[in-house]
Amino acid sequence: MNSTQTSGPIFSDFADDPDFEDLLEMFAETVGERRVLLQQQFRAGNVDDMRVTAHQLKGAGGGYGFDGLSSVAAELEQACKENDIDRVGQSLDTVLEYMGRIQA
Repeated sequence: MNSTQTSGPIFSDFADDPDFEDLLEMFAETVGERRVLLQQQFRAGNVDDMRVTAHQLKGAGGGYGFDGLSSVAAELEQACKENDIDRVGQSLDTVLEYMGRIQA
Protein backbone atom coordinates (compact mmCIF):
# COMPACT_ATOMS: atom_id res chain seq x y z
CA MET A 1 0.00 0.00 0.00
CA ASN A 2 1.21 3.50 -0.82
CA SER A 3 0.93 4.86 2.70
CA THR A 4 3.57 2.44 4.00
CA GLN A 5 6.18 3.14 1.33
CA THR A 6 9.31 4.83 2.60
CA SER A 7 10.70 5.96 -0.76
CA GLY A 8 9.69 6.40 -4.36
CA PRO A 9 6.59 7.95 -5.85
CA ILE A 10 3.24 7.72 -4.11
CA PHE A 11 0.08 7.25 -6.15
CA SER A 12 -3.52 7.61 -5.05
CA ASP A 13 -5.55 4.56 -4.17
CA PHE A 14 -7.85 5.88 -6.92
CA ALA A 15 -5.11 6.10 -9.57
CA ASP A 16 -6.68 3.34 -11.67
CA ASP A 17 -10.13 4.96 -11.65
CA PRO A 18 -10.60 7.05 -14.82
CA ASP A 19 -13.26 9.15 -13.04
CA PHE A 20 -10.55 10.48 -10.72
CA GLU A 21 -7.87 11.17 -13.34
CA ASP A 22 -8.48 14.91 -13.74
CA LEU A 23 -9.08 15.45 -10.03
CA LEU A 24 -5.86 13.68 -9.10
CA GLU A 25 -3.88 15.74 -11.62
CA MET A 26 -5.29 18.96 -10.16
CA PHE A 27 -4.55 17.81 -6.63
CA ALA A 28 -0.98 16.83 -7.52
CA GLU A 29 -0.45 20.25 -9.12
CA THR A 30 -1.43 22.01 -5.87
CA VAL A 31 0.87 19.92 -3.69
CA GLY A 32 3.93 22.04 -4.49
CA GLU A 33 2.10 25.23 -3.53
CA ARG A 34 0.95 23.71 -0.27
CA ARG A 35 4.49 22.56 0.53
CA VAL A 36 5.76 26.11 0.05
CA LEU A 37 2.90 27.48 2.17
CA LEU A 38 3.73 25.12 5.05
CA GLN A 39 7.41 26.07 4.88
CA GLN A 40 6.54 29.78 4.94
CA GLN A 41 4.18 29.30 7.85
CA PHE A 42 6.85 27.42 9.82
CA ARG A 43 9.55 30.02 9.13
CA ALA A 44 7.17 32.77 10.24
CA GLY A 45 6.24 30.86 13.39
CA ASN A 46 2.57 30.69 12.38
CA VAL A 47 1.79 27.43 14.16
CA ASP A 48 -1.95 28.09 14.17
CA ASP A 49 -1.95 28.64 10.41
CA MET A 50 0.06 25.43 10.03
CA ARG A 51 -2.55 23.60 12.08
CA VAL A 52 -5.27 24.79 9.70
CA THR A 53 -3.24 23.79 6.63
CA ALA A 54 -2.45 20.39 8.16
CA HIS A 55 -6.15 19.88 8.91
CA GLN A 56 -7.01 20.66 5.28
CA LEU A 57 -4.35 18.25 4.05
CA LYS A 58 -5.64 15.56 6.38
CA GLY A 59 -9.08 15.80 4.80
CA ALA A 60 -7.82 16.14 1.24
CA GLY A 61 -5.52 13.16 1.64
CA GLY A 62 -8.42 10.88 2.45
CA GLY A 63 -10.67 12.37 -0.20
CA TYR A 64 -8.10 11.93 -2.94
CA GLY A 65 -6.94 8.46 -1.91
CA PHE A 66 -3.73 9.41 -0.13
CA ASP A 67 -4.37 7.88 3.28
CA GLY A 68 -0.71 8.24 4.20
CA LEU A 69 -0.96 12.00 3.73
CA SER A 70 -3.96 12.06 6.05
CA SER A 71 -1.95 10.20 8.66
CA VAL A 72 1.17 12.39 8.57
CA ALA A 73 -0.93 15.58 8.34
CA ALA A 74 -2.91 14.48 11.42
CA GLU A 75 0.35 14.14 13.34
CA LEU A 76 1.40 17.64 12.26
CA GLU A 77 -2.00 19.03 13.21
CA GLN A 78 -1.75 17.49 16.68
CA ALA A 79 1.79 18.81 17.20
CA CYS A 80 0.56 22.28 16.23
CA LYS A 81 -2.40 22.03 18.64
CA GLU A 82 0.04 21.19 21.43
CA ASN A 83 2.42 23.95 20.26
CA ASP A 84 5.31 21.46 20.53
CA ILE A 85 7.75 23.25 18.23
CA ASP A 86 10.28 20.40 18.10
CA ARG A 87 7.56 17.93 17.18
CA VAL A 88 6.06 20.44 14.72
CA GLY A 89 9.41 20.63 12.93
CA GLN A 90 9.80 16.85 12.83
CA SER A 91 6.23 16.32 11.67
CA LEU A 92 6.60 19.04 9.06
CA ASP A 93 9.67 17.31 7.64
CA THR A 94 7.67 14.09 7.35
CA VAL A 95 4.72 15.83 5.67
CA LEU A 96 6.96 17.70 3.23
CA GLU A 97 8.85 14.53 2.31
CA TYR A 98 5.59 12.64 1.76
CA MET A 99 4.11 15.45 -0.33
CA GLY A 100 7.25 15.58 -2.45
CA ARG A 101 6.61 12.00 -3.55
CA ILE A 102 2.93 12.40 -4.55
CA GLN A 103 2.23 11.67 -8.20
CA ALA A 104 -1.02 12.00 -10.18
